[in-house]
Amino acid sequence: MFKVHTCDGLTSRIDLSNDGQAREWLAKLKDPEFQARISGFTVTENGVQYSLPKPLGFDRVSYLPEIVDPDPARKVKGGERITCFAGDIRAIIMVHREQRAARVSLRRIGKRRFDPE
Repeated sequence: MFKVHTCDGLTSRIDLSNDGQAREWLAKLKDPEFQARISGFTVTENGVQYSLPKPLGFDRVSYLPEIVDPDPARKVKGGERITCFAGDIRAIIMVHREQRAARVSLRRIGKRRFDPE
């Protein structure tokens, strides 16, 4: 379950496993004005909340929440992932479903060639 926080102080819940909600949120996340209003994302898993706030000092910030299905053949644990693109930086929080663990990644990626907006 994802929570999206906006600058007006509101918090909305997103269930990407529900096809209707997933399509609705994909349409919203494509809107640059909506992306600009996002102040952070939170994932709640096993009673623990993991948050990724909006980084300051970047001209363009966009978020991409997604569900990662488990794949034992590739040794991929299932969970939920939030990716934040801020300028030439990519921040990722991957929250694992099976255990109380999260992987945080921060990387300079250079100029993006694909723009989800």
